[in-house]
Amino acid sequence: MKLTKESLREIIKEVIAEADGHPQILKKNKEVAHNWATHMEWKSSTDKEKYGDMIGEVIHHTLFEDGTITKYDVKFGNKTIKNIPTAMLEVVELKEHSHEATEEDEDDEKEEGSCS
Repeated sequence: MKLTKESLREIIKEVIAEADGHPQILKKNKEVAHNWATHMEWKSSTDKEKYGDMIGEVIHHTLFEDGTITKYDVKFGNKTIKNIPTAMLEVVELKEHSHEATEEDEDDEKEEGSCS
């Protein structure tokens, strides 16, 4: 088996994830590879009643250098709710990608609504 750059990267990701307890966090050129929710739903029945009992599509999330995501912007039907704390949501689908860390919680109200 020939060792390629891509297979070596995957091996390194696995070793780092096992070593520090974080799910596949690897910094490369200021980018952070991390797991993020692509689709979410509200955890509480109160929020489901208020905002709708449906699965929403994630359109943005915060990201810290350690891979922590604290808030999501989610589109539920035709309404986008911004800055939803992760504790209020339940993950429906999860994927991995990478980009630069934001290192801030965005508290600005954008587009249709904000939740905090």
